[in-house]
Amino acid sequence: MIYLDNAATTFPKPDAVISAVTDFLTKCGASPGRGSYDSALHSSEILFRCQENIATLFSIPSPERIVFTKNATEAINAAIFGTVLPGDEIIISSMEHNSVMRSSHEATVRGAKLKIAHASPTGKVDPSSIERLISNKTKLICLIHSSNVSGTINDIHSVLSIAKKHNILTLFDLSQSAGIIPIDASLFDMAAFSGHKGLMGTMGTGCLYVREGISIKPLLYGGTGSYSESARMPDFFPDLFHAGTLNAPGIAALNEGVKFILREGVYEKEAEITRYLYDSLMNIPSVTVPGERERTSAVSITAKGFDPIFIAHELNREGICVRAGLHCAPLAHRTLGTIEKGTLRFSPGFFTEKADIDIALMSFKKIIEK
Repeated sequence: MIYLDNAATTFPKPDAVISAVTDFLTKCGASPGRGSYDSALHSSEILFRCQENIATLFSIPSPERIVFTKNATEAINAAIFGTVLPGDEIIISSMEHNSVMRSSHEATVRGAKLKIAHASPTGKVDPSSIERLISNKTKLICLIHSSNVSGTINDIHSVLSIAKKHNILTLFDLSQSAGIIPIDASLFDMAAFSGHKGLMGTMGTGCLYVREGISIKPLLYGGTGSYSESARMPDFFPDLFHAGTLNAPGIAALNEGVKFILREGVYEKEAEITRYLYDSLMNIPSVTVPGERERTSAVSITAKGFDPIFIAHELNREGICVRAGLHCAPLAHRTLGTIEKGTLRFSPGFFTEKADIDIALMSFKKIIEK
């Protein structure tokens, strides 16, 4: 099998990630924050170590402000519904994933107003287009760092500067960039990211980072193992967002994934293989590749006269795993002009070799030549 769907979830996982799940379930097994015996304390320590390693990776000054969620979608929902009130305005871009689009739409149902900054045909968002939409009611700017369709990388630091000038909160969706490109989140207000994509962890893990000084309401309410005598949620991080038992085996795996990235420095290897894929696809006459050459590893294409789903099906028969369709991002496809049928997406990862790309593209060429 040649796996080229790393934008959905990375595969294979590092050996240490797999071992972490097994070790937790066989040697620890206790619920974090729910006991004072050794294995329960060890379970809690795993969470603390994971927060510390994520903070190191993203230059976050306060590890305790990193809270664990089941995915980036939950983190995005927590950030939006924890800050936006009826009458507030939210600004998003036309490249957002449905995790942002649908939660923002629900916020409008609850009385907020949504504004959309339109990206260029390459998927790039001009920060000035966001600034033009700002009013005295704008509460939050939510922007995808890198598109899961085109791989386009947005200038989030310019957007951050604009937001700070107008005293507006920012939320950056790092799902496609976390672990893929270097990120300094020390000045971010809020950031959401997946654990199972570029961070090499397992499904069912994600994080929300909230900068100190930002007031935010929790999405869930329940037991935290702290201040159990109170009917109210603890008002401190991370307990404010840690209602219910956490996915401790998944967090143990995520910790090993982050350590792998810190140790190996995956950025250049993945960028090199993505450029090789992009250049190879650009040399096929019937293929169009939306977006820019410098990108994260999502490389979507259209092939003249072919349905992406048909091509993906045929590639699967050859043992090649790619994704076809709208990739849960119809806004992005409208921006790129690919909404009718979507795209065929190749997304290599750290473990992808050039030989894998060559074999996949050879099969792809045979399909469209037939």
